[in-house]
Amino acid sequence: MEVVFKRVETPEEIETVARIAAPIWHATYDAINGADATDYMIEQFQSVPAIRRQLDREGHAYYLMLRGGEAVGFVGLVPHKEGKMFLSKLYVSQAHRGAGLPRAAFDFVEARCKAEGLDKIYLTVNKRNTHAIEVYRHFGFYEIDSVVTDIGRGYVMDDYILQKDV
Repeated sequence: MEVVFKRVETPEEIETVARIAAPIWHATYDAINGADATDYMIEQFQSVPAIRRQLDREGHAYYLMLRGGEAVGFVGLVPHKEGKMFLSKLYVSQAHRGAGLPRAAFDFVEARCKAEGLDKIYLTVNKRNTHAIEVYRHFGFYEIDSVVTDIGRGYVMDDYILQKDV
């Protein structure tokens, strides 16, 4: 079944991203950081106000991943200087994993990167999110650095920075 990427523009689409983000984040991060930290991160990064702020003031573009008309995941992108695209978010709902959606997502991101005249994609990934790291490496990403970011309330994001040449 074909996967379509729809740019997020309406309040309803923003709400859809936030609605599907919460269970994905809990499934991914509760075991790594605990449910309280995950709730805080969702509030800071994937709530309706946070997504609106990212779209309106931080240069983000979100795309819903649609399969058979159903929202099954999303991608967040930020074009950066130095010829790079920041892959801020790439999440697939639990029920749709194993259906080849990462391949479609990476093909889409690479096409957006080329359309913007950029030649690299980079991202941050939690050092303990071993499944995501394996997926990224499978698709050609390699480690270029690591970073620890204080996100408030005593929480930090301890991430690798991965990159891929397009």
